[in-house]
Formats: sequence, C-alpha cells, structure tokens
Amino acid sequence: MTTNEFIALHKAEDVADLALRVRQYPEVDAAFALMQIAGWQKAVQKVPELASVEGWIWPKKLSMEQCSSEETALIKRQILGDDYRIGVDLTGGAGVDSFYLSEHAEAWHYVELQENLCTMAEQNFRLVKRPIQVHHCSAESFAETMPDVDVAFIDPARRNEHGGKVFKLEDCTPDLRALLPTLLPHCKRLLIKLSPMLDISEALRQLPAVAEVYVIAVRNEVKELLILIDKEKEQTDNHAITAINIARETTESFSFTEAEEATAVAHYLSPSESLEGYLYEPNAAILKAGAFRLMSERYGLRKMGINTHLYHSHSLEEAFPGRIWQIRAIVDKSMQKLLIGQQANILTRNYPLKPEDIRKKLKLRDGGEQYIIGARVTDKATLFLADRIK
Repeated sequence: MTTNEFIALHKAEDVADLALRVRQYPEVDAAFALMQIAGWQKAVQKVPELASVEGWIWPKKLSMEQCSSEETALIKRQILGDDYRIGVDLTGGAGVDSFYLSEHAEAWHYVELQENLCTMAEQNFRLVKRPIQVHHCSAESFAETMPDVDVAFIDPARRNEHGGKVFKLEDCTPDLRALLPTLLPHCKRLLIKLSPMLDISEALRQLPAVAEVYVIAVRNEVKELLILIDKEKEQTDNHAITAINIARETTESFSFTEAEEATAVAHYLSPSESLEGYLYEPNAAILKAGAFRLMSERYGLRKMGINTHLYHSHSLEEAFPGRIWQIRAIVDKSMQKLLIGQQANILTRNYPLKPEDIRKKLKLRDGGEQYIIGARVTDKATLFLADRIK
C-alpha cells in the first residue's frame, strides 16, 4: 500500500488510533500520512473548498491552527474587492489567504520564510491553476526589491522565540513598524491581520494612513482584527469601523465611525422602570469594536448601565445584531426555591458572582432551554430568567 492510498483509505478515521496501526504498513510514510489525515480532518471544517481538492497537501498542526478559515478569507476578498491586478501575501503560511485573494488577480506573489511551506504551496497552487509565484524569503527581504502591487496582505506571526503567544505590534514577526517605510511605497493598499486581543486604539496610534478597521467574529467568537491602509484615501482621525459576525445562517454587519460612537447618546434604564420585555447583547465583534452607546441610539434600546453592555426594550427589535432573550421573570428569593434542580444556561455581565457560583447557589444543572442572566442594572445586581429567541 502506498502512502497516498493509505491516506485516501483512512482519512476519516481517528488519528490517534491510526498512529498505533500504521506500523503494520512499513511502506507507508507514517509521519506524512498522519499529518495529512489530521490536516484534512481540520480542513473539512475550516476550509471545505480546499479540502475537496484532490491531492492538496496540508501542513503541520500549528500552521493549520493559525491559517485563516474559508469564511474569514472570503471576508478579506470582499474587503479588497476585485479591481486589483497584482497582489502579494507577505506571510503566506498554509496558502489559504493567497488562494482566495488571488482569484481575480492577473499575478499574485506568495512570500514565506519556511521552506517546507513554500514547497507545499508550489504543489498546491499548481493543482488549482492559480497565477501565484512562490518566494522562499522573509517579508523584509522581499519588500526591499518587490515590484509595485495594487494590494498587499500581511499576517505577522504572533509567537515569540519560546513559542509563547504575543499580540503587540512590536512583539510580532515581522515588526510592522520597521517594515512599513519599505513596504508602503510599493503598494496602494495594505490589509493587515492582527491579534483580536490587540486594543484597536493602540493599533490606530501606531499605524499610518489607516482607512478602515474590521473586527471579524465567527459564530460569536472574535477571530481577526483587520486594518486597511489605503494611500489613495484621504487620511482622517475619524476611522470607519465595521464589526462582522459570521453566523451559521446569516452574517451580521454593523458599521460606524469613531466620531459616531463618541457623540452617540445612550439611553439608560431608570431604577423605577419595568424590566418586562426583552434583553439584548451585541455580538462579540461589536463588543470588541466598542460601539456601546450607538447600540442604544440606533436601535432605540435602554442600556442597563454604563459598564453593563446589555440592553432592554419593551417591544421586540428583531434587527438587533446579537443575541435576544425574552424576559420571563426576575429571580428573587421565592423563585430561587422553585429553580432548585432545574437546568439552565447561566451568563453574567458586570455581575458580582461568577456563573459557577450562581449554579452552586441555586443548585442548578447545566444546559437546557432556559437562561439565567446576571447583570448589574442601574447599579443593582439582578438575575433574569429568560428564553432565548435569537
């Protein structure tokens, strides 16, 4: 049995179990076969279009974990549009972004420091017949002699020499602050992928000519912070920010400017106001983007507190970009006794107790359909019993 035959026959099986059985096939390159099977299984979920390409070679586990998903790569292509001729990916990695961003290009450059990834990329790109030229070098050395391009993409590595995760610009490789003076004269637009942990205001302070900011979440988990530098747009301190949450069936998009959030007037619940009605929580991308007052102003909702990013209304606002619950009751001492032994999902937002403390106190089992939501409302710790409707 050849290595490729072994991969094809066993690619849907448990990798740990295969690692014990592969010794029965001395003619099989065990390490390569297991890496390909593990990579394909990850790719089926992360990049299904590429997983369907016969013969596509997958890199080691860390590269698969770090590469973009198909969903986020398509968002990048949407941001850059289809009006560019020549582009470059300065940190090529597994090649996912290069594959999607090169679709409308006449020529594309893939730059990668790791030789094994370059070898894989050359073979993979031939399979899909993309006009991609592979360069085995660092982003810094390529930038010194690079041709003029319409668009460039870069995703600095966010691990230090010890393998630990980092997120500040100065700790990533390459250091964008040092690279940009060499790079920017050769590209009209530059799309930068940064850690979702990085503070947006800090990124804007350190990067020049920023035109737009994008916060990308996948199923309510922030995955990417994207910064678009566009030399052809007028520079401004009032940056446009777009928060995108890719859900299973829909994609939520919320756009605003820094000035809009700064001047927005939030309406707050008063202590005497009824809490019947609906609870709202913005999706994770919006929370990262910091559009807290605007959510109240644009959707006509009452914010529950200055530091509580939950909102309330008496009538349903279905267009709200985030989760919505219908309030069934306020959990007081008498109701706590009725809840003992029941199932509930527990969330806390600016609340003095952690979810596990509430679960223990109320003797609840995890899961089920109903929600217990703890929040500080007009400076009062409040527990809601609610049903999720979105």
